[in-house]
Amino acid sequence: MSLEELKLADELFDDAKYQDTFDLLDKLSEKGVVEVQWRLARAVFFISKQTNNNDEKAKYVREAFGYAERALELDGKNFFSNKWYGAILSEKSNLDGVSERIKQLEHVKKHFTAAKDCNPTDPGIWHMLGQFNFKLSEVNWVTRKLINSVASNPPTASFEEALECFEKAEGLKPGFYSQNQLYLGKTYLALKQNAKAREWLQKASEVEVRSEDDRVCREEASEALKKL
Repeated sequence: MSLEELKLADELFDDAKYQDTFDLLDKLSEKGVVEVQWRLARAVFFISKQTNNNDEKAKYVREAFGYAERALELDGKNFFSNKWYGAILSEKSNLDGVSERIKQLEHVKKHFTAAKDCNPTDPGIWHMLGQFNFKLSEVNWVTRKLINSVASNPPTASFEEALECFEKAEGLKPGFYSQNQLYLGKTYLALKQNAKAREWLQKASEVEVRSEDDRVCREEASEALKKL
C-alpha cells in the first residue's frame, strides 16, 4: 500500500466511481489497516446507494458495516472511522427493525459527534449531523414516545439545530454535496421560511447528476418546488 494508491482511490471515489474504488482497495496487499478499511466501508456504502434492489442494498450495507466496524476496532479515535461507522450504523439499524433503529440513535450521534470534535472543518460530518437532527425533528409524537421508552439515553434535536449544521457544512465548502443543498431547502420549508427554501431547492434541482444521490436530490427538489 502506498500514499499514491490511497490518493488514486480517493480520486476515483470523488468521481463517483465507487466500484472501481472498491476494486482498487480490495487488491492492496496491506488492506487490513485502518486507512484502507474505512475507505472500503465508504466505497461499499455508496455502492449500496446505486441499486434499487432491496436485498442487494441490504447486503452491501451489511458488508460496509463490517469494514466500518473493523476500522473502528483498529483506531477508535480516527476521524474517518467514526464518521463512516456512524453513517453506516444508521443505515444498518434501519434494516434491523424500529426498536433496533431507536436503540442505536444515541450511538450514531456519539460517533458523529466524536468525528466532528476530531475534525470540525470537515463539511461532510456537519451534513451528517444535520441529517440526524432533521430526521429526528420530523418524527411524529407516537415515534417520539417510542424513542423515549426504548432508548436508554434518547437524543433530542430541532430543525434549528439541523439548519445550523447544514449552513456550517455549506459555509465550509459551498456546493460540496448536492444533498446538503436539498436539505437546506427542506429545513427552511420545515421552518416555514419559504423564500429561502425556494432558493436552495432551486439550486438542488439543477445539480449535475453524477451519482444516485444527485439524481434523488434533483427529483426531490423538483417535486418540492412544485408544491411551493
